[in-house]
Amino acid sequence: MLSTALMIFIAFVFVFLTFALSHEFGHFIVGKAAGVRVYEFSLGFGPSIKQFKRGETVYSLRTLPVGAFVKFAGLDEPSDPAEDVDDHDPRSFRSKPIILRILTILAGPFMNFVVAFILFVVVFVSAGVPSTVIAEVYPETPAWRGGIVAGDRIISIDKTKTDSITEVKDKIWQSPGRALTFTVERDGTRIERVVTPEADSDTRGGIIGVMLSEVWTHRGFLESVSRGASFTKSLSKNLLVTLWRMVTGKVKPDVAGPIGIVQAVGETAKLGFINVLYLAALLNVNLGLLNLLPIPVLDGGWIVLLLIEAIRRKPLSIEQEAFARMIGMAILGLLIVFATFSDIARLGVLGG
Repeated sequence: MLSTALMIFIAFVFVFLTFALSHEFGHFIVGKAAGVRVYEFSLGFGPSIKQFKRGETVYSLRTLPVGAFVKFAGLDEPSDPAEDVDDHDPRSFRSKPIILRILTILAGPFMNFVVAFILFVVVFVSAGVPSTVIAEVYPETPAWRGGIVAGDRIISIDKTKTDSITEVKDKIWQSPGRALTFTVERDGTRIERVVTPEADSDTRGGIIGVMLSEVWTHRGFLESVSRGASFTKSLSKNLLVTLWRMVTGKVKPDVAGPIGIVQAVGETAKLGFINVLYLAALLNVNLGLLNLLPIPVLDGGWIVLLLIEAIRRKPLSIEQEAFARMIGMAILGLLIVFATFSDIARLGVLGG
């Protein structure tokens, strides 16, 4: 029991560090390149275990290894008040041109996508590249009438390559009543079949009457690299589409909160290290993209405030910025509460 708990804890720390460390390193490296003074770059939170100073920056290791942070002059308070600089200092973040500040903020989420790509490549090289296969075709359905059979591997839909089972489902869901050309591989030969999805009576999305499965096949290093890039891109696109559908009420909001993420890491850790890498890659894409939402206190919110400053040709006042952050904290708090209650309900803790 102890070894399983330790394994889950290590997996949890690893997954969160891949996100937090890469994110903060992105801010750090671009901020440094832009000439911003960095007071501290820390791995973890809480009391410092070990630290050293190189140049003007303190590098520290802290007791709680589930995150990271970077302290910029002009944004954060240094540990030593004597090192503090004002906003007009040339090394202050706030004194830099807006484009450099935006690039410094964008670098965090960008590094999440880079790390996700690297992790996907490692997984695909080690475990194979995923492809969507027809596991079963139900009689008298669009797929059955269109000549799709069990065992067909879906290569593309309407000449657009599909990288994941989610992409296949999404393309079908968006196309009720519209003919789709499926390119499938059957017995080593690629053939085309035209299928027109029917509208589901409940969701009104398209369905074709099949059961899909995901099969992983070794394809070589270059294809693994190519699929790592396309998979990261398609995953980001699908997440944006899903978020938009939630906002517009087309689908029921369903997001994982802290409890859900911890549970997912725990379950994945039992399946092996490659699965943990895959989950870490997924979370890097998801959390990197969510960080770009235009909510103050998130990176996307910072960028919005900087764009407003560019339009006004003067920065927001301290009071205006504080008010924006307060609104952002309230929105973020509500989202976390909603996600947490969703986790609890999903686990069956509420409502019997």
